[in-house]
Amino acid sequence: MLSIDRFTALLGEAASEIPKEIFEGLNLGIGVVEHSKTNHATASGSPAYILGEYRVSHGMGRGILLYYGSFMRVYPDLEDDARAFELIKDVLKHELTHHLEHQAGSRDLEMADAKRLLDM
Repeated sequence: MLSIDRFTALLGEAASEIPKEIFEGLNLGIGVVEHSKTNHATASGSPAYILGEYRVSHGMGRGILLYYGSFMRVYPDLEDDARAFELIKDVLKHELTHHLEHQAGSRDLEMADAKRLLDM
């Protein structure tokens, strides 16, 4: 199983491949949370694991969290660095898209995510 330290290092590598301008306004940066997070608002009633989350606090600012525990629940056999890197990078890009849309006043991806949960 991929350790949380290796997960965090791969996240750093993925972030380093993205143009710095994309991170403007992301004053809380990117963090890793050890536990898993679920969303129970699915059509089936079965919980869906949340891999990443874009957070906005009007008092604190904007940040991105990736849930290590959720990754390990969804991908319990994840050991290969190359595969882990791609998964982490995909989630990071998804959350950064939320960030860019939020700055532009758009909610398209947020609404698509909500619809996807309702279709599960």
